[in-house]
Amino acid sequence: MPFRQRARLLHHYYLASYIVVLVLCRGFLTAKAPDDVWTAVFAAVVYLSYGFVYLVPAVVLTTLVHWVLSGWKRGQDLSGWPLWLVYTVAVATTAATAVALYADRIVYHLFGFHLNGFVWNLATTPGGIESMGGADSTSLTYGAIIFGLVVLHAALLFTIHRYITARRAPDDRPSRPLYRYVVVLLIFMVAGQSVAYGISQLQNRVSVLTTASAFPFYQPLTFRKLARRLGYEVVREPRMKVQVESGNLAYPLAPLQVVKPEHPLNIVWLVAESWGVKMLDPEIMPATWAFASKAHRFTQHYSGGNGTRMGMFSMFYGLYGSYWFQCLDERRSPVIMDVLQAQNYQLSLYTSAKFSYPEFDQTLFARVPSASLHDLDEGEGWQRDRQNVTDMLAFMKGRDPSRPFMTFLFFESPHARYYFPPESIIREPYLADFNYATMDLKRDIELIHNRYINSCHHLDSQFARLLTFLEDEGLLDHTIVIMTGDHGEEFLEKGHWGHNSEFTEEQTRVPLVLWIPGTGSSQVDRITSHLDIPATLLPFLGVKNPAADYSLGYDLLSGPPRHYTVVSDWSRIGYIDEEYKAVFPLKNSVLIQNQFTTKNDQPLNDPGEFYAHHQSTLFDVMKEVSRFTKHQG
Repeated sequence: MPFRQRARLLHHYYLASYIVVLVLCRGFLTAKAPDDVWTAVFAAVVYLSYGFVYLVPAVVLTTLVHWVLSGWKRGQDLSGWPLWLVYTVAVATTAATAVALYADRIVYHLFGFHLNGFVWNLATTPGGIESMGGADSTSLTYGAIIFGLVVLHAALLFTIHRYITARRAPDDRPSRPLYRYVVVLLIFMVAGQSVAYGISQLQNRVSVLTTASAFPFYQPLTFRKLARRLGYEVVREPRMKVQVESGNLAYPLAPLQVVKPEHPLNIVWLVAESWGVKMLDPEIMPATWAFASKAHRFTQHYSGGNGTRMGMFSMFYGLYGSYWFQCLDERRSPVIMDVLQAQNYQLSLYTSAKFSYPEFDQTLFARVPSASLHDLDEGEGWQRDRQNVTDMLAFMKGRDPSRPFMTFLFFESPHARYYFPPESIIREPYLADFNYATMDLKRDIELIHNRYINSCHHLDSQFARLLTFLEDEGLLDHTIVIMTGDHGEEFLEKGHWGHNSEFTEEQTRVPLVLWIPGTGSSQVDRITSHLDIPATLLPFLGVKNPAADYSLGYDLLSGPPRHYTVVSDWSRIGYIDEEYKAVFPLKNSVLIQNQFTTKNDQPLNDPGEFYAHHQSTLFDVMKEVSRFTKHQG
């Protein structure tokens, strides 16, 4: 087959692949309903032009390989392995593009964000993929779809090859300029939508900016500086970016002054994955509810984030999630774990997930000997929870009674797929086959929520085993018990499912039950935070420093009331008080828009009103983000 004929074949194949990409991207086109004609036209142009942009790497690489193997001679014929290599590169690169877009569409549909650094960390860190809780049926379905996309592209190339070679006479005429016109048109569309985005940003057309964010890897064009130079009046929206300073950690800020207690208290630290505040209910979790009535129960308690990483980090360090990356880089353990080890506590820590994902073996428990870290691989989440409770009970029974102990357990039952045995079913019907690839969120959400309720009921049974043991052994008089969730879980109440997507009440509010011997019981209805847990516990370990030396939190029992709290995720930070909620980017990203709502996530019509009354508070947050950083230079 002459060079021009092969080129024509590849051009036809690129067009067919472009159509496949458009089919895969149609969900991004309809993700945000356009508010006006301008937005609708913009969305259509982005859809058509970015379908082309996504394919550019595959087209360039395949064309380059074709030209190189043809010896840069347009009349050169190819046969054997060079020809098959060209075809293999064409199918491999276009199919890889389709698979990436399909994966992004699934992630965006389920969780509300695109493939990003968080997803890359999930895929590359040991235990990350397992943390998603996908069933075997999910893996098989996704595997079949990915295989199908590869087969589809191979079949397209084969069909086009058959069409080209079946023609009666070889057509070695120069290619018609049709594809050139199409490419030129698409390039103009790419440029046009970029200019439209820039104009929309100048005019603060929020609907256009939001529509652009629905497309993966969208590259925004802005020219505010140029517009100002030309005298164009720029419509400004109040905007703030939280600047994370570079430098080494200064944590704690001052050396700890510790007087070891004469009678140190044990610590039993129980954290449940995705345990939202609504699940602490007398019907769903009767044993936990009964215990909470005898302890301190905090009804307006917030995690430090909307995901496991930031939620657990804030709980142990008392710092905003933005410090996670520095602590990971420096392998800096939290002060509370340092103090426990310095006081020769017996440690035995358990998880039904993995200590390697998120990287708790390099942060929270960086200095804990690996022999004290126990995770399980076998069984479903509820089975691992039961085995871990059994192992924790064995540890407490066999401990050295002359030394205090600290034990920790991370429960997996309430994590999607929401695990439970038959005897824990209190809500029916529920989604029996939890297959990420085939479920429909809008159709199945009530059935999914029933699974979640059943899983929390099972969680209660495991809490009950531990609480019964502590009471029967007389340990409650000498043991602090902490019961909370790493973050919450949303079921489309605010348009999202799960966690890690937004800072809604459902994703950030969790139960907190705190038993501290000799402090009585209470129901606390003011705002509290995971940030406050270290500041509450460390005085009982003999730490005399003020909480501000090692934490951004307050003592929950004797400290000042909290007027606001801060939550974080991979790239944003959220401010929450009794009236408002505001979200700001941690990184300089045009696509991450400031968000302003009421505390209960209702739209706020005038963000300027929020800024007018919160400037000093936001300035305090800015300082807190860098308070524990030692500036260089």
